[in-house]
Amino acid sequence: MDHASSRLYRNDKPLREIIGDEIRSRIFDGRFQPGDRLVERDLAEMFSASRHPVREALRTLQREGLAESLPSRGLVVSTLDQRQVTDLFGIREALEVHAVREATVRIAQGTPHHLHDALADARTAIASGDVDAAHAANARFHDEIIALSGNVLLEGILEPLMGRLHWLFRQILDVEMVIDEHQRLCDAMVAGDPERAATLARAHVLTYRAHTLDYLFGEDSTRAQ
Repeated sequence: MDHASSRLYRNDKPLREIIGDEIRSRIFDGRFQPGDRLVERDLAEMFSASRHPVREALRTLQREGLAESLPSRGLVVSTLDQRQVTDLFGIREALEVHAVREATVRIAQGTPHHLHDALADARTAIASGDVDAAHAANARFHDEIIALSGNVLLEGILEPLMGRLHWLFRQILDVEMVIDEHQRLCDAMVAGDPERAATLARAHVLTYRAHTLDYLFGEDSTRAQ
């Protein structure tokens, strides 16, 4: 039993969610690499669990796009090529900019939000040297915007993309730059300026896209866009 499995039964969440979180974490931090097989039996043994919650966790990861079924190989960690990454950013730009506008209006109308909490957690994590926690807080900032929009259809559209988007969130090296951009975006939203917030959101996505493509595929990839 590894350290992760020893934590499984000290958590109030359903076991399928706990196992899903553990596998997701291993994909995000690189312990599970793109193309690695996700064998139900092996994972059940790894987490000292039965195969049923593992099977349910893997189905969730497939819906999120973090795992895919390949002929003759079975279920593997998904691989994202340059075209797929570019397409994901295009979808994120269109949907998130729209969500920012809607969320800004709702904040101006007095809807409670937790954007400041996510920013504070990200800064605390960076100050303590916990980059993983900072990435998680930054991802939570984006999740909060989607939730704040109040657009249930938008949440449903994004659900199968969120795993891949959260993985991309972790490919950026300058985490402090991301936090600063999030702060400016948050300020515009709280000030009730949807157009400025939308402009900042679009610029944030495009900057992040350039950095991510450069990091994953080299400088030529950004020139080709």
